[in-house]
Amino acid sequence: MEKVESKRVPILFVHYGEDWIRGSERCLLDLLKCLNKKTFKPIVWCNSQIMAAQVRRLGVTTYCQPFTLLLGWHKPFFDFNGFRQLIHRGETLVDRHHVKIIHSNSGGPCQWLNFVARKRQIPLLAHLHCRYPLRDRFTLGLHWVTKSIAVSQPIARQLLDDSVRKDRVEVISNGIDSARLCPEQVIDIRQLLGFDAGDIVLFSTGSLIERKGMDLIISAIGKARLQYPHIKLVIAGSGECHEQLCQQIEAFELQDSVFLLGERDDVPSLLQGGIDIFISGAREEVFGLVLAEAGLHGIPVIAPRVGGIPEVIQDGETGILVEPNDIMHLAQAIEKLVSRPNLRKQLGNAAKAYVEERFLIERNVAQFERCYCDLVKQHQATNTVALKQGWWLGLKSLIHFIAKLWRGQLIKQ
Repeated sequence: MEKVESKRVPILFVHYGEDWIRGSERCLLDLLKCLNKKTFKPIVWCNSQIMAAQVRRLGVTTYCQPFTLLLGWHKPFFDFNGFRQLIHRGETLVDRHHVKIIHSNSGGPCQWLNFVARKRQIPLLAHLHCRYPLRDRFTLGLHWVTKSIAVSQPIARQLLDDSVRKDRVEVISNGIDSARLCPEQVIDIRQLLGFDAGDIVLFSTGSLIERKGMDLIISAIGKARLQYPHIKLVIAGSGECHEQLCQQIEAFELQDSVFLLGERDDVPSLLQGGIDIFISGAREEVFGLVLAEAGLHGIPVIAPRVGGIPEVIQDGETGILVEPNDIMHLAQAIEKLVSRPNLRKQLGNAAKAYVEERFLIERNVAQFERCYCDLVKQHQATNTVALKQGWWLGLKSLIHFIAKLWRGQLIKQ
């Protein structure tokens, strides 16, 4: 086997996602941008035209086509011909570019990449940005991959609870590209929306879907403004709950207090434009990248104690954590920060220091580069072990799945 240092190591990055640039897409783009190109040669294969265009701007060779999952989340559920074609296409790309590592930027592509990796005897790394129910962990083949990289402990815990060996699971927190988040242009949010100088501005951004809990934030604002009528809430994002949120704002008579900006590609500029508090009402969040981005700008954060958020926000030190789905607790946290400007400043300063220490892209990339080097050096032994253990773990997971189905306990884990 050739030494890693002798020439650039080709890595095939495979991304499966919607046609947008959000959490997992941004993480991959930042990784590609900052990866040491003298040591590694990235190639990207994805199913999103928007993602492909962004990757090509980085000067990275990119292939784009629709992806098919067996027993997936959308029809068709049994496209075996399309599945075989993906395996063949993967083998072709590995051979064409002499790929030494496959990096799957979500669990979905692992379903066919496991076959590609085994047939070409190269390691497969699964970069997991969310928790997967037992059914998906089995059907996507997450127990078969050579190495799983989770963005937070709750994701890693799922695999460890499935008896995956500790040396095959690692947590690497998401990294923030501070250069990207500090654009030259700053958007003054008060000037943009005509707020008064004395207004306290709360900001949130994300998909307008139930999981993000924007409805909880609006309800909390409705309570908090009874005591503090000068608070304003600004939400950036789009999604299926947009009309529902508009109706909620109208029902609570909050038209002068809550503002929906729609989808924005200039959130970094907004974060620098005079926001006092960042707030999240997420019902589920495995990391909370935007919370760390807010912290980098010295903005105190209010967020629920769910998923991986406690790894990003230190309660009482860099922000305030509240109980999930608790509107009253959320309103009390808002009132606490609105009434105490010195506390906002204290939490914001601590958040900036904490993010700079733990969540910058340089640290994230260094950890991935170390992982790539280890996989290349050890891939033959690692693949053999992973293959043997993967079949056994897959069988155990299937038995576990059937047992839960039999007991009527099949829930999202």
